[in-house]
Amino acid sequence: MSFFQGTLNQFVLSKEQIQKIVDGMTEEFVEGLSTTDPKNITQQPSFITRLPTGQETGLYLAIDMGGTNLRTAAVHLLGDGKVGVTMEKHEITQELKTGTGEAMFDWIADCTASLLKKVVIDMGNADLHMGVTFSFALHQTAVNRGKVLAMGKGFDLSDVMGKDLKDLLETGFSRKNLPVTVSAIINDTVGTLVSHAYISPSTKIGVILATGTNAAYIERASEVSKYNGPACEQMILNTEWDAMGKASYLPQTKYDKEIDAVSLVPGFQEFEKMVSGLYMGEIFRLVLVDLIEQKAIFESSLNGQVPEALRPAKAFKTLFMSTIESDSSADHKAVDKVFKTSFGVDSLTSEDRTKVFNLVHAIGQRSAAMTAAACATLLYKANGGSVHLDAVKEITTIGIDGSVFEKYPQFSQKMMKELTKILGEDRASRVRLELARDGGSVGAALVAMISRNGGAM
Repeated sequence: MSFFQGTLNQFVLSKEQIQKIVDGMTEEFVEGLSTTDPKNITQQPSFITRLPTGQETGLYLAIDMGGTNLRTAAVHLLGDGKVGVTMEKHEITQELKTGTGEAMFDWIADCTASLLKKVVIDMGNADLHMGVTFSFALHQTAVNRGKVLAMGKGFDLSDVMGKDLKDLLETGFSRKNLPVTVSAIINDTVGTLVSHAYISPSTKIGVILATGTNAAYIERASEVSKYNGPACEQMILNTEWDAMGKASYLPQTKYDKEIDAVSLVPGFQEFEKMVSGLYMGEIFRLVLVDLIEQKAIFESSLNGQVPEALRPAKAFKTLFMSTIESDSSADHKAVDKVFKTSFGVDSLTSEDRTKVFNLVHAIGQRSAAMTAAACATLLYKANGGSVHLDAVKEITTIGIDGSVFEKYPQFSQKMMKELTKILGEDRASRVRLELARDGGSVGAALVAMISRNGGAM
């Protein structure tokens, strides 16, 4: 077997390898339901105990605070699964990120006031209810309360750590004379599940598959032994599956291990490092450099010499993989375009282009297969276990948001094909994979509505 073929084969997963992922993640999901170890961040209760029906109506505010931008939105729930969204996006400056908490939350209030001028609503004397998507670590104690643990992403705010986010926001609104009540604080994955359930009531799982990856699902409350809140029948859990994945069951190659070893936190988020958009391109780059040095590819044009432009970490973007795989023609001319434009490599042979295409395909296929395995595990959990899944006849929808799922060629079809292998045709025929959007804003507004009406505690 050639060096190239042996390398390629490392990314082609067997049925046994897929089953090991299913079994391993099942064990971690179950462990996360009961663990009180503060280092284990998986299976976080959201305090949301029901999903929308799709018939809800009303106007709710939402903010989605990330590392770069703040999005403010007025979400009109129109019933029949329909929404109208008025949104503004504001860049969070470095000055704000490193200033006082008071300045940050005054600015958030000002951004909210700007939105309210645009939507022109009759507020009267009533409070406006807001849902908040907060992309930073919180110790959540209720559906609308959580203490800020750490922020990162360039933030260094004074007088914020350890304080309750609801209090910080509402104090800022009060200083600006805005009658806004924070009714819900959520994670973006929970928002994806809730917002897609409004459109497709059969939704039981929400997934983010973009730069990073995560998932949320509905679990029977009796299974969540670490939850000590008010009694309920079910609970949406933020799985934090990005933090799952033990080397004992993941099919890691030497390239995956290299990525993990040089990451900020080695041994953490191994699953995410094998499947998400932040890492797929880097996996390909490491493999390609190895193949070039072994003269297993590009021999006639490079003769074992790696171009300088390919040497820096993250130099090969996952977007390049998407461009290459979008051209499935026999001559794979998109390979020429990517390598000539971005790396100054030309005069590739037909064999070289085919090798590049096949390698890109294998890495993308592995990501889809591993994500499908994780989804299969949650399908079992969300439907009461593998035995009960046979008895479930209704459709179960998985709402998936993110650039990898939306834009990587044929990704949803690859996932569905792998799910069929794992579940069998009969079970898989009852599963739908659907693109979900606007989870951060619509999802937050919907949870605010659910909370206000007593559906979340």
